[in-house]
Amino acid sequence: MDQATVKSTARDSALERIRGPAITVAMAGASGHRLHIEGVLRPVIALHEGAMRGCAACYAVSETQPDGRVTPVLGTAMNAVDLERIDLAVLDRTFATIEPSTAERPPLLILPLSWSSLRNASTRQRLLRLAAAGQLKLRNIALCEVIGIEPGTPQSALREVTGRLQPIFRGVLARATPDRRTIRGLTDCGFTGATVEAADLHDPEDEGAMLRTVLALQKIGSGVLVHAVRSVARLSTVRAAGASWASLEIVPGGKDAAGLAAHAKTAAGETPTAASESSH
Repeated sequence: MDQATVKSTARDSALERIRGPAITVAMAGASGHRLHIEGVLRPVIALHEGAMRGCAACYAVSETQPDGRVTPVLGTAMNAVDLERIDLAVLDRTFATIEPSTAERPPLLILPLSWSSLRNASTRQRLLRLAAAGQLKLRNIALCEVIGIEPGTPQSALREVTGRLQPIFRGVLARATPDRRTIRGLTDCGFTGATVEAADLHDPEDEGAMLRTVLALQKIGSGVLVHAVRSVARLSTVRAAGASWASLEIVPGGKDAAGLAAHAKTAAGETPTAASESSH
C-alpha cells in the first residue's frame, strides 16, 4: 500500500469517527418483508455559539422485496404498526449507542418520532417512558423532532400532543418543508421550533433565500435546525440566516468532507488536522 493510499485511508477513517455513530436495525415488517433501518447520529453545531451541542438521530428505511431487491420506503407508505416499531427501535438503538455524558453542560440529543406514533396515547406513553429513562441514563437534553405530520392535521390535535411531550422533552420541533401551506398549518401549535432538510431548500447557498426560509420557519417556533449540511459554504449561509442549529452530513470521499470535519473539530474544541486545514 503506497503512502497516498495510507493517508487517504487514515483520513476516511477519521471522517467516519467525526460523522457520528451508525444506527442499524433489521426487523420483519407487517407485510412480511424485511425492513432495514440505516442511520447515523449526526453531529449538531449550535450556530450562534460556534460550538458542538450534541447529535441528531437521522435514518432511512428500506425493505427487501420477494425478488431480493432492496428498495427505499417512505414513512407515508408504512402502517402505524411498523412506524411504532421503528420509533421504539430507533430510540432503543440510539440510547444503546451513546455513552453517558460527563460534560458540565449536558449535550443535546434530537430524536425523530413519527406523528402516527405520538398521536396514539398508549404508544406515546411507551415512547415517553423510554425517552425519560434514556435522558437519565445518558445525562443529556432530549428534543423531540415530530416527523411525518400529515397535511391538514387539525391544529387542536397538534397542540394536544405537543403539550403532552413538553414535560419530558426540553423542546418539540416539527419536521417541515419550507412552503406556506405547511408553515401555516404548524404555526401556533405549541412547537418550540422546526427542522428542515438542506436538500429541500431551493438554493441553500443563497443568503437572501436562506434568510427568508429561516424567518418563515421561525413562525412555527424560534429554534430552527437545518439537517444534512454538506458544505462549508452552506454552513456559513445557514449561520448567517439566523438558524439555531445545523446537523452535519460528513461523507468520507465527499467534496467538502474534510472542510466540514475541520469545522466540527473546531466547534468541539479540538485542533483540526493539517489535512483538514488544507481543504479551505
